[in-house]
Amino acid sequence: MKSFLTSVKSFISNHFLRFTQRDTLLILDRFHWKDKICGHHLFLLDVKRKKLKQLHVPKVTDSDMGFKMVCSCNGLLCVIHYSLDQNSTIFLWNPTTTQTMRIMEPENALLPYKVPPHCLLGFYLNTSDSDYQVVRLHSFRDTNNACFGDYFTKICAVRVEKYSLRRGSWREIKYSNNQCVTVNGCLFWTENSVTLEETLFWVAMEVNDKFSNEMIISFNTHNNVISKIELPPLVKDCNEVHKKLAVYKDSVAVIICSETETMAQCLDLWVFYDKYEGVECWCKLHTIGMFSRLERPVGVLKNEILISTDRVIHSVGGTIALLPEDDLGAEFSYNVFNYVENFRTSYGGNLDVEEADPLERKGVSLHDLFFSSVNI
Repeated sequence: MKSFLTSVKSFISNHFLRFTQRDTLLILDRFHWKDKICGHHLFLLDVKRKKLKQLHVPKVTDSDMGFKMVCSCNGLLCVIHYSLDQNSTIFLWNPTTTQTMRIMEPENALLPYKVPPHCLLGFYLNTSDSDYQVVRLHSFRDTNNACFGDYFTKICAVRVEKYSLRRGSWREIKYSNNQCVTVNGCLFWTENSVTLEETLFWVAMEVNDKFSNEMIISFNTHNNVISKIELPPLVKDCNEVHKKLAVYKDSVAVIICSETETMAQCLDLWVFYDKYEGVECWCKLHTIGMFSRLERPVGVLKNEILISTDRVIHSVGGTIALLPEDDLGAEFSYNVFNYVENFRTSYGGNLDVEEADPLERKGVSLHDLFFSSVNI
């Protein structure tokens, strides 16, 4: 046990301290589909050179049912590896060194559903303890007897578990009755998430047998407070097509793509303010469009809205990257993550290491793949 804690402490301290800021690069999480065929890929985007390099997500279970990117923090990616059986797992991955660390579930697991979309998952650095932590929120009616039928139709409490990388264990956050946040039925993770000043935000939906309601769920990692935030109002005479959470000028924002009856599309940037006299409100700062072609919101880079078509990712300032030609014509969705490159390579026996970096095998120099923090 002492050896394990020593190794984890070394793992955390080295990831916290060893990073180099260089040119702006992003990690793009792309899901695309056409007819019944779908694909899911991660890319490294060199913004300056406008180039994409594919990243190969390692397999950490015997089953290969796909993956979900959760978050990026100081050179570590938090990823879900899905499986048809009970082996779906959360793991941490350093793409630069190809090392992985699997987050083990407790034997007396609280959750009926351990992975998204049936729960909300986040990953962050607790700076006060220099400890990386995974946080998991879910709706749960009865801790001793959780049945899906009851869970889906009745009012449920949102409950929280935290995993400490330093301690190597999960713990539940206890709330009193007046602190408890409830949802109507089952809580699903429907879109991306962002982190702002160690507060995590997700787009989520409460679903029961009569209605569904999409909202933003936030979790303050300092005081463990959970909050529900209503989304901005819909644009009159328009249908909402897509949305993305983002951070814009140190505030939480959402980019909403709306479509008119004539199929023209526009993007609205809404910013959430909650720091003035205790008043919470959404303010629409920008509208881009109307577009006659298909556009998708991606995120915010250096306070500019990123948009993607089926051929290119761009901002108002110009092209950011050209997309792979073999996927032209497919429906698509992007998530974008900031990244801080880390070359730490030795973590004792708690990490599995692949034989070689896939990027190196393709002749790409790691010197050209330095990562830096960016505002997303």
